[in-house]
Amino acid sequence: MEQKGDALMADGEKALKKHFFFFKSDKTDSAHDKFIQASTQYKAAGAFLKAATALKRAADISAKNGDERGMAFELEESAKMFIKANETNSAVELYKRVFEMHDKKQSFINAAKVCTAIGEITGGDEAMMWLERAAKYYRSQGSKVMCSEVLLKMADSKALFGDYEGARHIYEEQALEALDDRASRCNARYLFFNALLAQIACMSESSLMDDVEVLQEQFDKFQELETQFNALTRQHMLITDIIKAIQSENLDAYEDAIREYDNISPLNGVQKKMLLMGKKVLNSRVSDLR
Repeated sequence: MEQKGDALMADGEKALKKHFFFFKSDKTDSAHDKFIQASTQYKAAGAFLKAATALKRAADISAKNGDERGMAFELEESAKMFIKANETNSAVELYKRVFEMHDKKQSFINAAKVCTAIGEITGGDEAMMWLERAAKYYRSQGSKVMCSEVLLKMADSKALFGDYEGARHIYEEQALEALDDRASRCNARYLFFNALLAQIACMSESSLMDDVEVLQEQFDKFQELETQFNALTRQHMLITDIIKAIQSENLDAYEDAIREYDNISPLNGVQKKMLLMGKKVLNSRVSDLR
């Protein structure tokens, strides 16, 4: 399949050079088709870098023909192939070109989608900048659901990069907004739960007992705000057991609580990391007391 892709690419380049025999539209259309066909062959063969290059060549032709819509689509597809080929910088470069096109045409929903894509493949402050921009676009267009999804991506990214306070703030803010929206209210409990996990990750050894008091206060407040966050829920049980384990400085109880919860309701990577931070602090505290 890869060899067939190579042959199609060669045919496409030849088609572009045959300007003495074909009209411009004929040669470019033929070359464009060859490059698209080549990208399909490369994808099937797992030659993602070559697929990205083929799609980029197709986008070049679409640009020359004044087909902005085709160009944007092909650049996005090329960026996706660059990501699969672990060529993130090349993908970001193409996504930025697509973003500028959508922004210029005031196609803000499409611009937001591209901003989100960039935010997902970059890291640190740059990722936050693009995700925040996406959220603003969605908010300006009245797309509350998509705006919330992007903000939660921001919260998860902040947690993964160690900004637990920033993550906690977003989780809580989104939970409060969910309470005021009938369609989203069912998500409030899970968002409050994540906010509490982020609070656990913010604890420090030197002020652990004070921190667990703050955690309890937040827990009580969230239960008052969301009556579904009650003793019958798995999330409530875990937070209750975590608080007791910290107060009694019992590392085994802390680990048992997490294990029991995870066996029934699997934790995601972000949640596990936040709980692990709390475990490390408790472990240090217990070790110092021995």
